[in-house]
Amino acid sequence: MSAPEIRRITFPPGTRLAIIDLDGTLLKGLNAERIFDLYLAVHGHVGLLRMLGFLLTLIRDSVRMGFRKAIGTNARFLRGQTPDRVRAWTREFGRAYLRRAVPEDLRAKILSLKGQGCRIVLLTGSLQMIVDQLQDRLEAEIVIGTELEVAGGILTGRKTGIFAYGPKKLDALFQRLDPSGIDWPNSWALADRISDLPVFELVGHPVAVHGDRRLRRLARKSGWETVHRP
Repeated sequence: MSAPEIRRITFPPGTRLAIIDLDGTLLKGLNAERIFDLYLAVHGHVGLLRMLGFLLTLIRDSVRMGFRKAIGTNARFLRGQTPDRVRAWTREFGRAYLRRAVPEDLRAKILSLKGQGCRIVLLTGSLQMIVDQLQDRLEAEIVIGTELEVAGGILTGRKTGIFAYGPKKLDALFQRLDPSGIDWPNSWALADRISDLPVFELVGHPVAVHGDRRLRRLARKSGWETVHRP
């Protein structure tokens, strides 16, 4: 089995970041990976029986290890495919849906932060191949998602590496970059859930985007910036 080599990035002292979540944040109320699954089924890339098998194993894994861990490891609907083929599908998905799904006002805010000197980081539990499709549109310097496990050049149907959810988001972030050079008090984070609190607490400028109820309450109490689109 093979896993992609991870290169840890070191920034000059005083570097500011803008750490951006994908699911529920750039995509209000939506999960990019679940939409991708549906896209594959609708376009005939993945058959309904394979999708049913994925759902059944997801239910089994959820009972055995909990839903979050199950969703962070299970990619059975892609088992037996080649990475190049799935990468081509994600490019199709990016052109057809994902890039257009990011609201222009949020894109403008992200590009404004970049214009102020922040390095843009996309940090999500969705598949790396999916979030890669937003790198150019959002001018992101670092893109962090979940990798697919490969054996003998074929996808095994499992995910590998760190599933960036809750506190694990910091593990995934620090696996990719050295935190020592970052000006955290002048860095930003945009996310939608209270589970993103470890990232919010890392920076001086948290922004609750489409926040869940607990995050909205905390944002009001803490005086954080909020963004909510109807």
